[in-house]
Amino acid sequence: MIQVTEALRRGAPTIAAALVILTSLWIYWPGKTGPVLLDDFSSVLVIGNLQQNPELAWDYVRGDDSGPLGRTISMMSFVLESLLFGDSIEIKKQVSILLHLVNGCLVVVLFSLLFRFLAVPGRFWLALILGAAWTLSPLFVSTVLYVVQRMAMLSTTFMLCACIAYVVWRLQLLRGSFSPILMGTVLLCIVLAMFSKENAIVVVPILILMEALWFQFAGPGGKTIAWLRRLTFSLIAIGAAFLCLYLVLKWDTRAAAFGHRYFSLDERLLTQTRILWDYVGQLFIPDVFRMGLYHDDVVVSTSLREPPTTFYAVLAWCGVALAFGLLLFKRWGRYIAFGLAWFLVGHSIESTVFPLELYFEHRNYFPSIGLFLLVGALFAGITRRMIEVGPPLLAYLALTVVWLASLTSSQVQIWSSQPLLILQHLNAHPNSFRANADMAVHMANLGELEAARDYSARAFALSRVERSGDHDIRDLALACIANQPVPPEQIEQLGTNRPDRPFGSVVTLQTMVHLLQDDVCPAFDRLRFANRMYEIYLSPDSTATASANIYLGLALLEHVMQRWNNALAYIDLFLAQSPDYAQGLLMKLHFVTALGKVDEAEALRSQLLELQTLGKLTVSEQQTLSLYLEN
Repeated sequence: MIQVTEALRRGAPTIAAALVILTSLWIYWPGKTGPVLLDDFSSVLVIGNLQQNPELAWDYVRGDDSGPLGRTISMMSFVLESLLFGDSIEIKKQVSILLHLVNGCLVVVLFSLLFRFLAVPGRFWLALILGAAWTLSPLFVSTVLYVVQRMAMLSTTFMLCACIAYVVWRLQLLRGSFSPILMGTVLLCIVLAMFSKENAIVVVPILILMEALWFQFAGPGGKTIAWLRRLTFSLIAIGAAFLCLYLVLKWDTRAAAFGHRYFSLDERLLTQTRILWDYVGQLFIPDVFRMGLYHDDVVVSTSLREPPTTFYAVLAWCGVALAFGLLLFKRWGRYIAFGLAWFLVGHSIESTVFPLELYFEHRNYFPSIGLFLLVGALFAGITRRMIEVGPPLLAYLALTVVWLASLTSSQVQIWSSQPLLILQHLNAHPNSFRANADMAVHMANLGELEAARDYSARAFALSRVERSGDHDIRDLALACIANQPVPPEQIEQLGTNRPDRPFGSVVTLQTMVHLLQDDVCPAFDRLRFANRMYEIYLSPDSTATASANIYLGLALLEHVMQRWNNALAYIDLFLAQSPDYAQGLLMKLHFVTALGKVDEAEALRSQLLELQTLGKLTVSEQQTLSLYLEN
């Protein structure tokens, strides 16, 4: 009996960890049936089924342009899925769920190693509970079940691996052993993380701060490692100087980059002071009703007093900064300060001076680990003085995990159904442009065109950037989806408002074009629509302009209608803005060939062959070009 009891005691941590993993899997698994969303279409579903065309795999690996480094590792994961399992979106969501569980395990391992350095009593149980709280936080449902956010998840995987490798290296250094292999592993993981998503660069300052605030240069026998102390402080000084110099020299450039946004750089920074507090609240006191993908209704802070909460948010962060400074004077205070620094540094790219959208839940996926570590540091500090409160505090934290799991379960159920998710977004964010636009499409799919138009009109009224022409085209697309007739005058009025640049949304126009290409609405007067677009952009007295991709979409429409002269005119307008875009050149080659323009076709073939020689054509583009070379 004693042996059985001892075996259970020793096996309890393994059993508990397995239960956490299985429970998390059980909670998240229904989410695999959820819908395709936003950037899933442009970044993931474009890959298609590579089982039939495996030679195109590398095109997709290197073809993503959503980041300066191409996010090659993330794209490789999508491509590998397509090669092995086809183009099933359900498989992609299942892989993301499993990856989230792997990340949860890595968080537990990292916490356990960090708490070992502090000699925290019951450190594995503390690490497991805090790791489970992170894994089962409802704030991350939108990250895990929004397939394209695999990029954020995969970069977090490698960032956590870099942190774990550094901690293991550091614990060995504490014993007097320097491992170049482990340090090389740290560097490799950082590179892999950055090629998953480039903002993973934040792990570098986090590792530096981990040394300064957590390990505090401790060496064998309690001595300070002088060279590591000098190196760390030098890196902090260099990083701080570079950051200050960058902001001073590039401030005007950064401010000018906000020209396409409805908020300025100053307004973004003020707004982020409120948003960061909201992130903290959603982690520790979740309001699942407001959670989701759409937060485009967030109120912009135009000054410290507008809205009034901006002043209090700024004041609170000033208080945090003061507390942070005071914590640095105490050894145990630095552990708490490190958790806070992890959170803020983790947000230093996506929540500061770059012209990104204001609010996204997935931005917390890696930074939030710091806040859970902060809780662990507080626990360690309390139990160091009062060891008897450890077990009840652990029990309380475990009950918190159960509560978080129940909230996450309800969110996953919503994310498993497209109608439920649309209703959730609209109910929680009635002033969201995207939520109303989604509901408009949903109502059109149900055949309720009038209701769809009402939601479309509300979306337009709420939008800060949409042109009336975009609203008009969306209404045409809704009629097409609902398979309802469109009065001729509705088409003829297109472009009458702001005739110099009537359309601004590439997505809206290309959606309309794809519907017509796929013959979703055979009764729609496609010829009248194409003629109206011709009058707007190609007629002799036209002064209208558009972005390159709008011209590309209209060229595709004229291609379907085999009106080669119009298609050629549009593609020329496209190439005037994107002269070396291979797909545009191939489309022009097709159009001039159809028109029998031999000399132009020959010049285009030569230009494309030169691009091929320079390695600037994908496999698919080379295959397309070869067809014209044969002819």
